[in-house]
Amino acid sequence: MEQRKLIQHGPSSLTLSIPKKWLNERKLKKGDSLFVEEEGSKIILSTKESVKLDRISVDISELDRTSTMLYVQSLYRFGFNEMEFRFKNPITFHYRTNQEVTFSSAIHKMVNRCIGAEVIEQSENKVIVRYITKEAEEDFRIVLRRAFLLLKEVSKTYLDGIHNNDRNLLTSVEERDDNINKFVSYSLRLLNKYGYPDVKKTSFYCHIIASIDKVVDIIKYNARDALRYNKEFNKNSFEVLLRINNSILLYYDFFYEFDFKKVNELSKNRDAVKMLINKHIKKIPSAELININNMKQVLEIILDLTDFRMGLEH
Repeated sequence: MEQRKLIQHGPSSLTLSIPKKWLNERKLKKGDSLFVEEEGSKIILSTKESVKLDRISVDISELDRTSTMLYVQSLYRFGFNEMEFRFKNPITFHYRTNQEVTFSSAIHKMVNRCIGAEVIEQSENKVIVRYITKEAEEDFRIVLRRAFLLLKEVSKTYLDGIHNNDRNLLTSVEERDDNINKFVSYSLRLLNKYGYPDVKKTSFYCHIIASIDKVVDIIKYNARDALRYNKEFNKNSFEVLLRINNSILLYYDFFYEFDFKKVNELSKNRDAVKMLINKHIKKIPSAELININNMKQVLEIILDLTDFRMGLEH
């Protein structure tokens, strides 16, 4: 954070110079207008009036349980401080379990994954959620690293569960997914509200964080499949999954310590996985092969993430 001194300008005014880089990125020049907004100890300068995200009221009567949860998550990530969810009938449907559930239970479940949000009011046809914690722009780096560390942890849990045919570990993957989702959502909320200090990099960080969420979802769904399979994976299957886990560890190291050698390692490991699958394809049971091919998507996401991380370096 850069410190700048106030300058006396006339008998009763003080002025502050604005960083040239910030002005150049927004193509601002003498005579252009800026909007000034007070927020606690901060004064926010913007090139247009800030969007008011204090409150929103939406009717979710037509949504199913999963779509309801996604909508709650979306509004939270976007930055709303209060969200009113209305529904004509308190009952909706959960397609995965083929059961009826209440809208309120779906909203409560998602709110539990939203750091700083709480249900403050509930009735038969309405639930109100409010963000009650004061966030800080500088939280972003801390929260992002935590999401990465949890990704490494959930990947290892899945791998250990497969290796030992441990149903408790595989079941815990879903719980860990909920925890990572909290940090992913909070990171996106911070980016949407404050942006990244280098404005050009904001969209890159949004993409990287959303991709962490995708990787965790793939691991979660594969853990569910492994629980249904309920057999010990053979050594060839495990070798492939071990290498995919290695790519997750390699990407974490690369993200926080930029080095082209790590890019080469990621590329080499990706091709090694494909060759291993082709080599052992006839020895791997079909159910395990489906699991492996699903997990292989992680390698393509990491390739995409490597592209974005290289972009952040400049």
